[in-house]
Amino acid sequence: MPTITIVQKNKSKNIYTWYARVPDKKGKVHYFSLKTESKSEAKTKLQQNIKAGLYDLKEESETMTLGEAAEKFESYERAKGAKNRSIDTMLQAINMLSPIFPRKVSDVTTKEISEAFMASGEGISPMTYKNRKTILSTFFSYLVDVLEVMQSNPVKKAIPQRKVPKKQRYFWTTEQIDRIIANAPNPRIRLLWSFMAFAGLRVSEACAMRPEAIHDGYIHVKGKGDKVATIPICPRLQREIDRYDGEWKFSYTSKVLDRVAEKAIPEGFPGKAHAHRFRYSFGSNMIRAGVNIKIIQRLMRHETISLTLDTYISILDDDCEKAISEVYS
Repeated sequence: MPTITIVQKNKSKNIYTWYARVPDKKGKVHYFSLKTESKSEAKTKLQQNIKAGLYDLKEESETMTLGEAAEKFESYERAKGAKNRSIDTMLQAINMLSPIFPRKVSDVTTKEISEAFMASGEGISPMTYKNRKTILSTFFSYLVDVLEVMQSNPVKKAIPQRKVPKKQRYFWTTEQIDRIIANAPNPRIRLLWSFMAFAGLRVSEACAMRPEAIHDGYIHVKGKGDKVATIPICPRLQREIDRYDGEWKFSYTSKVLDRVAEKAIPEGFPGKAHAHRFRYSFGSNMIRAGVNIKIIQRLMRHETISLTLDTYISILDDDCEKAISEVYS
């Protein structure tokens, strides 16, 4: 067995946990958390784990079954420091293949994996399907790269992709937003909503707004990745800024603002109300008005146009009817 040592691999980040440094036969290094900052304890745990066989990265036997491989993978993940919750999720995925656990790993076919997975996966949600497929891919990569008992990872061929259907995303029209803004519980919430509805700010960005960030007709905002952007102040937003005479201290969380939105928004508005929908509606209403998509992308501060079009922007059935009528009148 290659030499196994202990190391503090994250010391530069001020993390002093000791890890077992375990090279495999190919020279690839694996790290397993020893869950202690004490060097003496780390040495003791290392010896205990070696005796327990937790670092035996290659199984010499050619008769290993898939079930035995699953047990070794569980031990491998636990030795790396995986949490119990993650282990439980992992086992739920791997146990979908339990009908073929008695089979020798070297004899397992793509068809057997596919049939076992599809039979066990009937009725699970698309997201669970995707997550379990990812876990099984990790498991078989372990069999290929660490135990070296398979030649290639069969998951991609065995388990087909299953697309997660997009959820219906609702937005508010400009008329609806005016009604909602007027129904705000207090002037501070009203201004916060206005920043999101009329400038497309995110919740965190709106809560961080201060008077000094507004000058020369622009909002100067620091967004995701600490990127600074300037957003023009429209007349509608300027009126809301002018009417507010309170303290600029918006110490709200997204959850609090969502609860306020649920209470304040009138009945009859489709979908669950939440504060982020103001920003979503900001972009949607501009595309409905025929604004150039590149301008919308810049105002929304998206890295790609596809994100602007596919994720955030919605249209109404009336928009489609109006467009057809205008072209084919």
